[in-house]
Amino acid sequence: MELLSGALSVAATTLGLIEPFFKKMKTVLLFKFLVNGLVCVNYLLAGDGYSGALICAVAILCLFINYGYTSRDKEIPLWVVIVHSVIFLGANLLTFAHWYDVFTLIASLLFVLCIAQKTTKFYRLLYIGNCLIWIPYDILAAAWGNLFTHTVLSIAILVSIILNDRKKAKEEV
Repeated sequence: MELLSGALSVAATTLGLIEPFFKKMKTVLLFKFLVNGLVCVNYLLAGDGYSGALICAVAILCLFINYGYTSRDKEIPLWVVIVHSVIFLGANLLTFAHWYDVFTLIASLLFVLCIAQKTTKFYRLLYIGNCLIWIPYDILAAAWGNLFTHTVLSIAILVSIILNDRKKAKEEV
């Protein structure tokens, strides 16, 4: 089981490392869809990560909906963001078993804002916060593969933000 968890973690981390460097939100959402699927399965393998697993499953549904709007170059309506938030809240209440499940609630609401962005710049800024919130949950739920994934992705997103800011600063000069 640990070998499978490790393999899923490596796959999720690899896809997640590639994701922040895309410029089109449509491509970012597709990669995020795949990463969430792998992380979801990994939470189930951890044994005590049911709340995290359900949140990732709901995230896949939300990503699918948002991808439909983004692929047609349409802005995601506010009502969709509100519905996503309500669904995440319901999912959290359904699986709330430990005090640390509050981290999944906070992360899921930040995720809703994250995937509703029009540009990858604001997406990356919100996504780094999302990853950092998952880290304590991963530790407390003993989801070590996902802890690895979220830690590496936090660092990678920070590097992506710095590189993009540096590139834009050079272009402005």
